[in-house]
Amino acid sequence: MSAGPRSVVVVGGGSVAWIAALALRRTFRHLPLDVTVLDTGPDATGPRVHWTLPSQRGAHAQLGVGEGEFLRATGATFRLASEHTGWQGGERRYVHAHGEIGTPIDVTPFYKWIVERTLAGKTERAEDWSIAALAARNGRFAQPMGAEKELTASFTYGFHVDERAYATFLRSAADRGGVRRIVGTLADVQRAADGRVETLRLADGGQVSADFFVDASGAGALLMSRVDDTPRLDWRRWFPCDRAIAGLAPGEVDPAAMTRTLAGDNGWSWRVPLMGATAVGGYHASAFGGDDALRAGLERVAPGLRDVAVVPVTAGRRQKFWVNNCVALGAAAVELEPLAGAHLHLAQLGLAAFMELFPLDSHPAAEAAEYDAQMAAYADRLRDFTLAHYRAGPRRPGAFWDAVHAEPLPDSLAAKLDPWRASGRLTIADFETFEETDWAWLLIGAGDRPQALELRVADEVRKLLPVEAESLRQTIARLASSMPRHGDFLRRLHAR
Repeated sequence: MSAGPRSVVVVGGGSVAWIAALALRRTFRHLPLDVTVLDTGPDATGPRVHWTLPSQRGAHAQLGVGEGEFLRATGATFRLASEHTGWQGGERRYVHAHGEIGTPIDVTPFYKWIVERTLAGKTERAEDWSIAALAARNGRFAQPMGAEKELTASFTYGFHVDERAYATFLRSAADRGGVRRIVGTLADVQRAADGRVETLRLADGGQVSADFFVDASGAGALLMSRVDDTPRLDWRRWFPCDRAIAGLAPGEVDPAAMTRTLAGDNGWSWRVPLMGATAVGGYHASAFGGDDALRAGLERVAPGLRDVAVVPVTAGRRQKFWVNNCVALGAAAVELEPLAGAHLHLAQLGLAAFMELFPLDSHPAAEAAEYDAQMAAYADRLRDFTLAHYRAGPRRPGAFWDAVHAEPLPDSLAAKLDPWRASGRLTIADFETFEETDWAWLLIGAGDRPQALELRVADEVRKLLPVEAESLRQTIARLASSMPRHGDFLRRLHAR
């Protein structure tokens, strides 16, 4: 390690930049590693708010951030689930919760029982077998407790958090952790003959040098766009939404611990509860309607909307994530609509992989190749999971949706859906962002019905007696209803 980097500069001013800086500083404090953030300010095209996966809890533990401190400082709320409405047409809605569906039948996942019942003409909702889903649907929340296999520990949670409040909070934590901050605008990059970045030149004449650089500046990729001219992989043929809108509406007294999405004629909208406000927004394809119609539609569903911004978005990813002594994180690496709530999660996967492959010398070609392979797999599989929301289940009518369905599926997504549709099998590859249960939540909820169920599995799930299934359902409903109201839980937390 003696020849490895001793200094790192992180470019960016959003939450991803501060997470990266603080994590690097804490992880490599024994070197010691000097970490500086070139704070280029908030990303104007970045997300207004995050709905996070439960992995954010682990990220906070790594960063030394207390959960109560985070919630009180940022006005964040808890997130048990997402509710998706209208994606298959009409008013059809379903929940995707952070937790298990039922309890295993011997070693067979419980969701297979739901599939078998559906094939027998006895429709079951996955949410009726989930504490997290029922609690979210009914505005309740509690933290998991008990032993690992107990029902009260069968779920987990993420957060809803305002991006600017989060970045400010993380910046303070990074400052306490020994991260240096320089506020400036990147004007130019000075590179060595071998292509390595040596110095960042700022608009005010200042300079910043380091052994390694991390670009966390958002979709503009302020640093990587200057050191890598390889064309991005363009995903717009699958994701035609090219405009994003976001604003704030009055808050709810008793918000549900749940993200809500609503499919529309030209895209989809979202609604996220915060303490004291409700964040709303959407993703829209300009080929099927203008910005004025987008804004008007959002104002109809969110009276009192303020601080509205509309920005361009372009789905796609870099082909190279690590170039010489530069790594791209967050939207500088992958730009994808946040339907799955994995924006921060993907950035943290990239950060974790970088720290695992932290270079031992000044020309880490092997590490860069391995990093690129891992991040390409993570990004493509997140693309597939996001696209499955559009393409699973019955087809929603309309010109926009016709365009979405006109493009053949990526081979990797087809390879996921074909076994499911044939016999209810879900195969999970390496470097997946979402687990088997997450795919089951999505596909069952969307009404993507297999033609049959594997014979062995069908025999196994039929061993569950109706009286046993009903007892489990009632127990889950009772536990969910015993939780306090989400709003009351938050108010008590803030009072402390």
